[in-house]
Amino acid sequence: MTDEHPSEIQQLVVRAVGRAYDAWAAEHPSLAAVIDRITLTERTVESLRESQAYRDAAEAYARDRGELQFLNRLIDLAAPVLAAILAG
Repeated sequence: MTDEHPSEIQQLVVRAVGRAYDAWAAEHPSLAAVIDRITLTERTVESLRESQAYRDAAEAYARDRGELQFLNRLIDLAAPVLAAILAG
């Protein structure tokens, strides 16, 4: 995949992970209060980028420039990655 706009994609990934975290934190406020959100976000972004589904979504974004569609897809992908990290 050729990332023509890596910082733009990176910002969207961080936004998506942040939204997935916010949804999780709303359901688990006491746990969220003791978790380092920055570290958790970094780990989730790193794990997400290793998946083929992420690469496919990023390629589609680079091709179609559908920011909202890409963001929504990333949120869908980030939620289970975040849950797995929190469970582990």
